[in-house]
Amino acid sequence: MKSIWIWYFCVAFAAVASAQPASVHIDGREALDRLRAGNQRYLAEQFDLVRIGKAARARVAESQQPFATVLTCSDSRVPPEIIFSQGLGDLFVVRVAGAVPDQAVLGSIEYAAEHLHVPLVVIMGHLACGAVKSAMESSPPAKPDPAQANIERILSAIRPSLSHAQPQGDKWANAVHASVDQNIDDAIRLSPVLAESVTSGKVMLVGAVYDLGSGRVDFSKPVERAAGRGKAIEATDGH
Repeated sequence: MKSIWIWYFCVAFAAVASAQPASVHIDGREALDRLRAGNQRYLAEQFDLVRIGKAARARVAESQQPFATVLTCSDSRVPPEIIFSQGLGDLFVVRVAGAVPDQAVLGSIEYAAEHLHVPLVVIMGHLACGAVKSAMESSPPAKPDPAQANIERILSAIRPSLSHAQPQGDKWANAVHASVDQNIDDAIRLSPVLAESVTSGKVMLVGAVYDLGSGRVDFSKPVERAAGRGKAIEATDGH
């Protein structure tokens, strides 16, 4: 009888442990390590269908506790859950062309930080970004065109970054890196909530760039202060 109770306790404990949400008791550093490890699994084509199956769906049906927020481009080739090999409930994803942080985007990020207590925010661009290319190849219109107003808002958010792109090498790739820097700066500048969370250490903020061809994600060093222009992917802190 005693052995039966021991067996029951072990099974019950294992079930509870497996049901623990992804973000329980982890900090930004561990969350970032999880994303790195997930990207490595993606590169190795190690896919875990269990994490998106029926049991996973049941586990998160009533609540969510994602461990990372990812702001990235709407490009169909850049799905964060796949790139980082994560399952249902693991990532709080916000997607918009160019990954530009407008008010609605920042409100979503603030919600994740304040209400879901997500310890990590990743602002991720990608090589061969069409929004960045369009910003490179266009100028602010001399006369506003109402039909293009919404797209122009995106391009006007990207254009200021172009003057900070490295002059040597691939101009498009350099512009993507510069746009990530700009998006990080804009997010901090326009969101006092995010700025305070980063400064206090409650939230870790990093930039990233995804390579469409290789599948690799390169991360920046974490932002250490909530002011000033940084170099998002100039030097990574390991991958």
